[in-house]
Amino acid sequence: MLGFIGGGPNGEVLILSVSDSEKHILEKILKVVEGFADIEERALSSETMERGELQILLSEKKVYQNGQEITLNRHEFDLLVYLASHPGWVRSKAQIYEAVWTEEVEDYENAVMWCISRLRKKLEPDPDRLQYIHTVKGVGYKFEYHPIRE
Repeated sequence: MLGFIGGGPNGEVLILSVSDSEKHILEKILKVVEGFADIEERALSSETMERGELQILLSEKKVYQNGQEITLNRHEFDLLVYLASHPGWVRSKAQIYEAVWTEEVEDYENAVMWCISRLRKKLEPDPDRLQYIHTVKGVGYKFEYHPIRE
């Protein structure tokens, strides 16, 4: 469940995300600030993203490929969601870093390349014929599903 609290004098917006089991916490927060801000509640448009053989469960932060769970760390999961949210869009290393990393790293380009490499090892059955995450030389990366045809 997602709650949006907005309406501050400088256009501030606060976004809260809680699981269904924590819904009561969001309801308490909304009651407290009710008089101070315009409040709007929205549910996620889709809590599951399906891309090719991948099923990405956003609220659970889990990924399945052909029914098998693929264990991803936070950066790998967030990177996959970021790219898969806009199939075909090319994202630079800088854009990926800004969207995925919450902490500063000394060499963000290497961090992004390493994360892409790890993600590919977990998702791609054949590293010579990529199905999901493609490199656009000199520009960045994009998510585009290309099933392997025998």
